[in-house]
Amino acid sequence: MRWKSAITTLILSLGIVTTGISVAQGVEILTTSPGVDAKVTITPNFVTVTADQDLLDFGNQLPVISPSNTRVDDGLITVSGATLSVGLNQLTESGDYLVEYEILVENESPLFGNFSFTFEAPPVVQPNTPSPSPSTSDQGREVGSSTTDYLVIALLVFAFFVLLWLARFARSTFRKK
Repeated sequence: MRWKSAITTLILSLGIVTTGISVAQGVEILTTSPGVDAKVTITPNFVTVTADQDLLDFGNQLPVISPSNTRVDDGLITVSGATLSVGLNQLTESGDYLVEYEILVENESPLFGNFSFTFEAPPVVQPNTPSPSPSTSDQGREVGSSTTDYLVIALLVFAFFVLLWLARFARSTFRKK
C-alpha cells in the first residue's frame, strides 16, 4: 500500500514538473527599446519589444501610458518577425512611462507583461521677444503714416477727375453717331 502511494506521488510529481517545464518553454522577451528602466532624454520614435519566436500578425497589443495615465502611442502596431513596435507621439511630460504588451505566438498562450522607462523632458526655453515701447508723440500711429494718408487722398481725387474726363469723352463719342 505504501509503495502504491509512493509511486503515485512520484508519477504526479513528475507530471507536474514536466508540465511546468513545457510552460516555461513558451515565448520570452529578448530585448526592449527603450530598455527596461532606461532613462531617456530624447523622445524615441518607436517602442519595440523583441521576442524569441515569430509573432502573429494580428492581436498583439503595445500601449504606452504617460505619467498622467494617457496613451502616448499612435496606435499603429507593426509586426516584423519576432519584433513588435508602435510609434510614439512627442513626449512632453517628465516621469515614468509604462509599456504594456500582449504578445501572441502560434500554438502558445499569449504573453502579458509590462516594463517602464523614464523620460526626462528638456527644459522649456521661452523665446525672448521684444516688447513694444509706447510712443509719446504719435499714440499708436506709425511714423510716416500721415504722408501715406495724403498720398491716398491725392490718388482718390486724381481718380475722380479721370472718371469725369472719361464720362465726357464717352458722351461726346455717342453724340457724334
